[in-house]
Amino acid sequence: MGGMLRRLEVQNLAVIREAALDFAPGLNVLTGETGAGKSLLVDALALLLGGRAEGLIGPYGESLLVTAFFEGPPGEAVLSRRVGARSTPRVDGEVVTLKELQAEAERRLSLHAQHTALALLSPRRQREALDALLPEGLLAAYQEAYARREALLKEKAALEESLKARAEREDLLRYQIREIEEARVRPGEEEELLALAERLRHLETIRERLARALALLTEREAQDLLALAAKEVRAAARHDPALEALAEELSGAAEAVRAVARELEDHLEGLDLDPEELDRVEARLSLLERLKRKYGPTLADVLAHAQKAREELARMEGGEERLSEVERLLKALHEEVEARGQALRRAREEAARRLTEGMVRELPALGLAGARFAVVLEPLPEPGPQGLEAVAFRVAPNPNLPPAPLEALSGGELSRVALALALLTGTEAPTVVFDEVDAGVGGETAWRLAERLKRLAERRQVLVVTHLPQVAAVAQRHFRVTKTPEGVRVEPLAGEARVKEIARLLSGAYTQAALAHARELLEAQGAL
Repeated sequence: MGGMLRRLEVQNLAVIREAALDFAPGLNVLTGETGAGKSLLVDALALLLGGRAEGLIGPYGESLLVTAFFEGPPGEAVLSRRVGARSTPRVDGEVVTLKELQAEAERRLSLHAQHTALALLSPRRQREALDALLPEGLLAAYQEAYARREALLKEKAALEESLKARAEREDLLRYQIREIEEARVRPGEEEELLALAERLRHLETIRERLARALALLTEREAQDLLALAAKEVRAAARHDPALEALAEELSGAAEAVRAVARELEDHLEGLDLDPEELDRVEARLSLLERLKRKYGPTLADVLAHAQKAREELARMEGGEERLSEVERLLKALHEEVEARGQALRRAREEAARRLTEGMVRELPALGLAGARFAVVLEPLPEPGPQGLEAVAFRVAPNPNLPPAPLEALSGGELSRVALALALLTGTEAPTVVFDEVDAGVGGETAWRLAERLKRLAERRQVLVVTHLPQVAAVAQRHFRVTKTPEGVRVEPLAGEARVKEIARLLSGAYTQAALAHARELLEAQGAL
């Protein structure tokens, strides 16, 4: 037998102040008077499966606590949930989300009860029950092909997105390269333009200053003074030869002044103002500044950006080839997924036929005489991770009604359908809990129900809330729930205490005949 629920502890759960139950492998039953609170222990397990807690916090504190100890496989674990002002789910002492607690509980526990979210109502669980009858490896083969197809579809989408982004990037790079190339940027140009702009902005000032300087240099007095000074120094040099050099320098200075004056005159003649030239220079400087802001901060950076853009464009190759290859592979995978999906569907149709035949045999034995069972395979619009169709179970409790979804069944009927499916498919968690599975059952049907619960308990740990002595008698462990003035008490039964409880279930009283019959039932099961 696989993993099982070893111990359940509850605190302040409705009328239960505190209770602890140690469960056995195989079949465990809970019995007690009507209204004693047997189903509260099922409610406790439902809380671990994410059930709602309205009205369950008792009068013995501000919160309730449920703790379940499981043995492996699928692994030892302690699952708990405190409900009060704050809800605190835990797994092995670590705080988790309620969804995470529910997932851990579902790996270990199946619950079939009237007022609980039944696992069997889940389309996933119905599909898993049917798929348990498939040939080994068939579903896995489909899922493997489907997973490969999904991976390629994701790669195709990523490639298409990448190529789209690449096309946009290529357009941007080409625009940037064209913008820089058309600007014909050259190193050092900015400095030249700045100097030219400075001259053009102050051209009138330059002309005025140069004109005044030229006037000063060309005044007759200035030139005569230099010539007169040179003449006087040369005359003195006749008496002091050392002065001859100074006389020569003065003569040269006069000539230099005349040369400068000629150059200034030429420069002035060349200072003709073109009103549009300054506009052209400033427009060019504005263009270079805009390029620097976009690609700079310097013109050298602008030119370097253009070169990098050319190199990036050269590297952008190969995406189209891979996309073509992925599309070719996808075409083959679409065909493979379809072929394996059709094989899976045919196998499901055969499994549905066998399951329907088995359920038609089992349901009358469980008190559903004349019930009809059907498996509906509904094609999906697109292949899914589990096949080409959805799986749904339908049941008609009597032959006068058409098969309907399982939600239409009563709690007892649904629990017995779940029991039949578990026996036929083996798809249940390591621990299976039934409440009201025996509702409306008696006589020979009660024995058949007990036999089937016992049979299921050979492969799973089974917990049953029951009022049937036939079911209670075949259990490996028997708990009695009683209501006392202090609250609800839960106690394991053995020996004569168990005989008395079976007698009460048989006749509602502890008569000698009932006690003898109870002892006979237990001895037949080897329980005494």
